[in-house]
Amino acid sequence: MRNLSSSQTITLPDGRSLGYATIGRGEPVMYFHGTASSRLEVYLLKHLAMKEKIQLIAIDRPGYGLSTYKPRKNIQDLNNDLNYLANHLGIEKFSVLGWSGGGVFALAYMTCCPQRVICGVIAGTPDLPFEASTAHNNIPLAKYVMKLPFLGTIAMHNMRRQVLKADSPEAFLHSNQGRQTLHTCSRHDLTFFSNPTWMGLMHQSMTEAFRQNNSIKVILEEHKLFLKPWNLPFKNISNKLWIWQGTEDKTCPIKNAYSIAHKIKESNLEIFPQQGHCVIFDNTEKLAERLKNV
Repeated sequence: MRNLSSSQTITLPDGRSLGYATIGRGEPVMYFHGTASSRLEVYLLKHLAMKEKIQLIAIDRPGYGLSTYKPRKNIQDLNNDLNYLANHLGIEKFSVLGWSGGGVFALAYMTCCPQRVICGVIAGTPDLPFEASTAHNNIPLAKYVMKLPFLGTIAMHNMRRQVLKADSPEAFLHSNQGRQTLHTCSRHDLTFFSNPTWMGLMHQSMTEAFRQNNSIKVILEEHKLFLKPWNLPFKNISNKLWIWQGTEDKTCPIKNAYSIAHKIKESNLEIFPQQGHCVIFDNTEKLAERLKNV
């Protein structure tokens, strides 16, 4: 298997480009990035890939980063793109890892393509339909951004402008959007934002997410999908699924994890006391065990 460490694109059967990045060499894991992020988010787990002999493969969902925009009607629309990439890379079976909004798409893949999945981990993932009023530390605007397209468009244009305008992670954190981001973090998560390396990578990933003018449309479309109920046959998940949740997660409250675990009877729920939304980045040894299905 090829050891790819840089971002690349492939051309899909319908002519669209699909951007992806890989890190490491070893057991393959498909990584699903969060909403308003990109494939570059996977570099936050570079140490995991190198130390644990795991090959992390992250794609840009349509409209993010290097991937051509395409309207999505449901959360399963990404599956064919992912299968095409896996075939291109010569990977028959792999594990999946989804963080935040990416966990929704990871579940959609595990449900619809169980024959290709070894095991899966989702962390800080919203249950559907997502209760927008409780998101992001109960910021009232979050509810209206998700439910009122006009306000959502204005808010996303403002966020995009501030992210792209910032010439450094520090500049972004001192912007209105940056201060709001910090406000939505738990005390534990703030330790990540105080780490220059971590924050630099996150800022790069967010900047890449807003590369295209269509990025605003993508983010709003994903939020609209999250407001719809699950339409997945969860009984098809035949391999181990681990649901990770920090008790202090203010971005996606803990009740979401309990609700998903209730819907997927065979899943394994792991709760991390005093931890927040960034739980996968602070428990990489255990994460490696789960992804290797140990």
